[in-house]
Amino acid sequence: MKASVANVVFNEFRNDARVGKISRSLAAAGGSVTVFATEGEGLPAAEERDGYRVFRPSSASRPVSRGRRVRSAFRTCLSLLRQRTEFDVIHCNDLEPLFFAVLAKWLTRGRLKVVYDAHELETEKHAVRGFRKLVSRWLERWLARRVDACVTVSPSIADWYRDAYGMDLPKVVLNCPPLREVRETVALRRSLGIDDGVRIVLLQGGFSPGRGLPELLEAFEGETAPENCALVFLGFGALHEAGRKLERLVVRAAEERPNVYFHPAVPQRELLELTASADIGVCFTEDMCLSHRYSLPNKLFEYAMTSLPMVVSDLREMRRMVERYDCGVVCEHLSAAGIRAALDSLFSKDLAVLGGNARRLAEEHCWEKQEKKLIELYQSLLKVA
Repeated sequence: MKASVANVVFNEFRNDARVGKISRSLAAAGGSVTVFATEGEGLPAAEERDGYRVFRPSSASRPVSRGRRVRSAFRTCLSLLRQRTEFDVIHCNDLEPLFFAVLAKWLTRGRLKVVYDAHELETEKHAVRGFRKLVSRWLERWLARRVDACVTVSPSIADWYRDAYGMDLPKVVLNCPPLREVRETVALRRSLGIDDGVRIVLLQGGFSPGRGLPELLEAFEGETAPENCALVFLGFGALHEAGRKLERLVVRAAEERPNVYFHPAVPQRELLELTASADIGVCFTEDMCLSHRYSLPNKLFEYAMTSLPMVVSDLREMRRMVERYDCGVVCEHLSAAGIRAALDSLFSKDLAVLGGNARRLAEEHCWEKQEKKLIELYQSLLKVA
């Protein structure tokens, strides 16, 4: 695949696993890939990673304010427009820069192809409401019909885009980790000082509202907390204040309670080793919007890759995956009592069997299989071009 690809994302590209996997895969297939990102504290304006380049408007030596992030995003889009003649394809990972990608296509008279990668249901997120929702829905509908291909992360989201916008069914490229042989480790136990006989219940990823963090903390509080269990949070608060508030809540609980632990986020290459040292993985996305309801989070596949049985919230795609592979338990009610009941149900089963089933899930949906679908899509686009 001989093509020059601009992979555009409206974040600082620090821990975005999907954008990194797509960039590596396209580069390994023969593409020349540049990630266009925004500024981030301690991140350079230009760098080389795993066979592809990263461009940011400038480097930042201190935390980037909200206003500066907006200006940085706008400068990223302007840079993309200025360099449009250097690329064959723009892979757009967010709705916000999609207008600039389609504009670049128009300015090149259609020579430049645009792939829209919807990581979630952009217009159906909990934070998108009222007038903003109406404008975003109209804009996405108009733009989505002008891209050359659409990719998304779950079958239900793909169906929604087809039905809502009358477009071709998007290609589903699941957000799975690459296939790895991951042995059970004691990394979390040694790092956090957890005894060998204590079961580790792990929640990893970004700390954001709608992820069940308060309910999970409550489930591990007081005399009704699961016996002989440690609750570990591995991750970070998001860039917004709500995420930072949740991180402070987790850190305070870890300081005050003997069965709660906090481990800061780690680079993606180190994540699975830490994940493999847990006993159970949990994923409690709340049913607060269509984007959540149809989601299929990457942490589910990361748990599966390390053979962790899991407890997930009762959402369509997660329930379907867990029940199909018999690799965990669905939490029927996302409350402290509901979480404790789900954990009790899981502990009554053979965890080794569930873990083996989880590994089979991971092997059948690993990134190498998702990558093939992505490369086939690109080859089809470039053949047409």
